[in-house]
Amino acid sequence: MNKVFVVGNLLKAIAIVLRIFIYTEMAAIIISALLSWVSPFVYNPVKYFFASLADIVEKPLRKLIPPLGPVDLTPFIAILLLIFLDSFLVQTLFDLAVRLR
Repeated sequence: MNKVFVVGNLLKAIAIVLRIFIYTEMAAIIISALLSWVSPFVYNPVKYFFASLADIVEKPLRKLIPPLGPVDLTPFIAILLLIFLDSFLVQTLFDLAVRLR
């Protein structure tokens, strides 16, 4: 009996969890950016919740990408990076899972 299907199911589960994480991060980045424009100097716990979620991806990128004056391109680059990871890494895991089943 071929037990490789277990590895296929594991890869599929990892891909699903990664995709959920990527979509959650993209939503948090977008919401955080919008809230920073709407109320930049007002304390809002919802704003800081989404900012802390977005910082998971944005904080390492901010060390590499300097701001261009008042414009912060980090959210845009973070979303592009997450789209790339979803299209390449997650889709590759799904394809491997299908081949192993």
